[in-house]
Amino acid sequence: MASRNAPSDLVSDYANLRTIPAILGIVFALTSLYQFGGIATVELTWISYTLTTQHAMLVSLGTFVVAFASSETKSFDYYEDWEKVVIAAGPVLIVGHQYVGFVTDAIANNSPTGGILAFVITLAAWGVAVR
Repeated sequence: MASRNAPSDLVSDYANLRTIPAILGIVFALTSLYQFGGIATVELTWISYTLTTQHAMLVSLGTFVVAFASSETKSFDYYEDWEKVVIAAGPVLIVGHQYVGFVTDAIANNSPTGGILAFVITLAAWGVAVR
């Protein structure tokens, strides 16, 4: 019976471990892109489901929280002040776009610049939070 502690097994385990944050990052980017108007419609025809902006918001926030909680620097003590502002701006913008009319109007009225800027801010927040 072979031992499971071979170096190649450790590398494989580490690669699989790093796959989860990458998948979360892709899901976050796609749902944020949908929420801010970069993707028109997401439809899963097998189950007759069309993604709503509210569900996109929930998925974006969920992946953000999971990724931040699993990052090596999950405490705000490890971040500089400007990084704290960027990290907070992402979720505030995601929730604000869904529930605050002023934010929704500001993003929609500057089309497509407002949506692009909101998307870039949320991606920056993700990047800083998961470093």
